[in-house]
Amino acid sequence: MSEWTREAPVTEPVYNPADPQSGRALVEYHLRELGLGESLLVEAADNGLRIGRCVVPQDLGVCRARVLTEGAWPEDADLCVTVDWSPDAALRRDHNTGRVLAGAAEHWRERISATARALESLGYIVEPSRVRCSPYYHPSAELLVYRMPAGMPARQIPADTVWALKEPVPPHYQRRNWSYPEQSPEDIVREALTAAGLRHYQTDHQSPHDRIAIRSITQTVWPPEADRCTWLTWWPAPSFARALDTGLLPAGAEAHWRERLGLLHQGLADAGLALRSRARSWRPVDDEAAHFLVYRVAA
Repeated sequence: MSEWTREAPVTEPVYNPADPQSGRALVEYHLRELGLGESLLVEAADNGLRIGRCVVPQDLGVCRARVLTEGAWPEDADLCVTVDWSPDAALRRDHNTGRVLAGAAEHWRERISATARALESLGYIVEPSRVRCSPYYHPSAELLVYRMPAGMPARQIPADTVWALKEPVPPHYQRRNWSYPEQSPEDIVREALTAAGLRHYQTDHQSPHDRIAIRSITQTVWPPEADRCTWLTWWPAPSFARALDTGLLPAGAEAHWRERLGLLHQGLADAGLALRSRARSWRPVDDEAAHFLVYRVAA
């Protein structure tokens, strides 16, 4: 058997704003270089096969970057991901008893702060989550990590008094689900779409209709005034989608996007819901779909 060798890019990955995975790959690369990320070690066996194993930092916990929909990025950011930090195995919550081990809370505070400082040393802007930051609620912590164009400042973080919600929303260790008569963000948006006659339930890719998907999104990126928030993705009807073989748009695509997104905005507004997305409009010449945060402002 040969020696274990690290399987990872030896040069920094090239970031392409059109490819969300490239932003995640770049941050993952930097996390490994900082000694905070997961590494893959491989070994060539005598039979020609390769054996791999993952190695995580010792005593520091481990960080992993996650793709974040552009609709939830800070305004003007040119790269943005969330970084998930999992505590060291010796200080993880006991899943059988629910007990948080002595020293776990301090470990979380120290490592969240140290992780933020390390990424900031490479030019990233880091906002540790206000709500995903405690071993009493979640198995891991979360940080919003982004980059602004040269010369542009970081966004202003709202004061604590501005946030509508002070505690984490379900699911977490203390509350697994929303309790009746409360509604989840996804249920609220589904009701609004149904009332507007929009097909949020459509999953057939061959359907002649446009499609909408509603997915939960981390509370880390909820607008401060929101008490409910979810991630909505809209796709055009197949007859108005870009041709897979030629990459060309069919006639009427622009009008289809304007009409259907207009109906979507109006239907959600009629239900008292707000939308947030990137400043640049979603357009068929640039995008395959449109992404929004849909939220309800706290009363």
